[in-house]
Amino acid sequence: MKTISRIMVLFVMLFVLSCSSNKTDNSNNVFSYAEYDFDFLLAEWNRTNDEDGKKTFENWKKENDSTYIGEGFTLQDADTIWKENMILSPVNGTWYFQVKTPGNQESTDFKVIAYQNNSFTCENRLNDFPKTIRYWKTDNMLNAEIADDIIKIPFIFEK
Repeated sequence: MKTISRIMVLFVMLFVLSCSSNKTDNSNNVFSYAEYDFDFLLAEWNRTNDEDGKKTFENWKKENDSTYIGEGFTLQDADTIWKENMILSPVNGTWYFQVKTPGNQESTDFKVIAYQNNSFTCENRLNDFPKTIRYWKTDNMLNAEIADDIIKIPFIFEK
């Protein structure tokens, strides 16, 4: 009987130790928002390379440490002929550039695949067009490019 009791105690101790050793320190897995600084987007931007008769604007603001809100729209005369809302924020620790047009319930999500100071690239290979979106800032100009494997459309903005 003593042997069975000892085995039971040993089993319970091993079980408790194995459960406690599975605990991990999540502090190493915490996503750091400071790794990415998209503040270079913040401003009201006017497109300088627009088609004749059109004016395109992109406005960015920072909602909090990890969420940037953008609005893009194109005017022809006094009419808005195109509009989209953008959110740049982390989802489960991964940054996404989400684009939503009026009338659509769901956004089209582009994963940020490259980041450097004052530039980033995001992609959604399943989207028809664009498949990639790239932003970079040079001096006082904000540059953007939307592209697929064949077509590239440049956007040059100034404040």
